[in-house]
Amino acid sequence: MRSVAVLCGGPSLEHDISLKSGHEVVEHIDRSRFQPVEVIIGRDGRWKIGADHPRSPADAALSLLDRGIETCFVALHGPFGEDGRVQAFLETCGIRYTGSGPGACAVTGDKILAKRVATALGIRCAADLESPPASARDAVSALGLPCVVKDPHQGSTLGMEIVGEEAQLAAAMERLGAGCDRLLIEECVRGREFTVSVLDLPGQPRRVLPLTEILADGYFDFTKKYSETHGAEEICPADIDGPPAERMREWALQAHQAFGMRSFSRTDFLLPEDGTPVFLETNAIPGMTSRSLFPQACAAAGISFAELITSLLEAAGA
Repeated sequence: MRSVAVLCGGPSLEHDISLKSGHEVVEHIDRSRFQPVEVIIGRDGRWKIGADHPRSPADAALSLLDRGIETCFVALHGPFGEDGRVQAFLETCGIRYTGSGPGACAVTGDKILAKRVATALGIRCAADLESPPASARDAVSALGLPCVVKDPHQGSTLGMEIVGEEAQLAAAMERLGAGCDRLLIEECVRGREFTVSVLDLPGQPRRVLPLTEILADGYFDFTKKYSETHGAEEICPADIDGPPAERMREWALQAHQAFGMRSFSRTDFLLPEDGTPVFLETNAIPGMTSRSLFPQACAAAGISFAELITSLLEAAGA
């Protein structure tokens, strides 16, 4: 039996949901094959291995290797977890890990860069501006109102606001801009919301899993995603067929390949009334809770949560 570390927590705004992902991975892992060791990364960046005291990342990596733990299941979300930094650190330490590598995570962890790549591939994206240099007035003139302001490095709809007036836009830009070097300002696209999961395991053809549609009362924000009484319904397989569904499948697979994703990814779309999907983002580390969209898509394809965890660990070399 191999011991594997399950990394969760982290310094991002998604710390708490990452803890839930990590806890559920530990709970559902195949104990006949793997012995999980939960590693909680604090908001201060220090690593706590099991019941040990928190320590620096370098000391924690040495401790893992001393214990014979050479593979990590990365259940971190947001900056540090999905932007390539923890992956680069683990590679430097000679520790294997689940999911995509540093380069792919760096691209998909930056919504602006990801959109530029998607646009170059011919994938439809919402019109946008970057700030700086764009001002609130520039954005209203170019994109109209309402519009969407995003910190390009955050996820789970954190660091994002939808605004309907120029004064609100300026205030949102000031609030969100305090924590990052640039902002993404987009036109507000209305439509049905879908997510497309790709499973990409060694020795197997890449699989586009059944599409999921999110039906929410208003915007599908962080609270609706993770609350037990969240006011949203996730339909998988989604009740959609024809060209729009085929286009989303094609674009999700195209994005996965072009970004250089490994093992799995999840790409989100809006489908406006004109029938052509609009790319939102590709997630390098989809949520791994019982409510999360990627495990739901796997279940619809006949893959249990435990089987998914085992497959990802095997792909990482565990």
